[in-house]
Amino acid sequence: MKKYNVAILVSILTMSSLPVLAGDVLPKGWFKAGSASSSYKMGVDESSTFDGSKSAFIESNTAKSKGFGTLMQTSSVEGYLGERVQLTLYIKTQDITGWTGGWFRIDGGQKEPLAFDNMENRPIKETTEWGKYTIVLDVPSNATEMAFGVLLYGNGKVWFDNLSFEIVDRNTPLTDMYAKKSHKKINNLSFEND
Repeated sequence: MKKYNVAILVSILTMSSLPVLAGDVLPKGWFKAGSASSSYKMGVDESSTFDGSKSAFIESNTAKSKGFGTLMQTSSVEGYLGERVQLTLYIKTQDITGWTGGWFRIDGGQKEPLAFDNMENRPIKETTEWGKYTIVLDVPSNATEMAFGVLLYGNGKVWFDNLSFEIVDRNTPLTDMYAKKSHKKINNLSFEND
């Protein structure tokens, strides 16, 4: 009798955990990361897509997520060295309490970030329908790798689909958060200027 009850309990627990396990089946080539990645479920969704039959998603799985989760890739910069590159992606959101956005980073040797944008200065919040978003970075000649994905900070759910990269001309404005930092001239080193 005890063996039978244990078998039923194991079966129920296994079946009840299937959606969680299925939700963490990541798309090929992608991996889960972030300061609080365990607070987020990530995977492939066939019920909400921009184009085609599948999209990727990130969804908070705790009452109050602290930190962020990201679904991301890293790649060679081959073919992009010395170019201005635009990442285009389509994003849809539901009940975002913090913010979400695409992100794109260019790294040099020792994984030193050379260019970066995570859309924090133009965040996507609350509930939105599918929208087109772009990130534009220069890929310096000393770049070695690029990383990109979508992040979710806080609670809610974000879907994303149809990411693409293209080389754009130098007239296309950069969104690079590093390039926009002020580079003031050094002054008043003797503290004598009022």
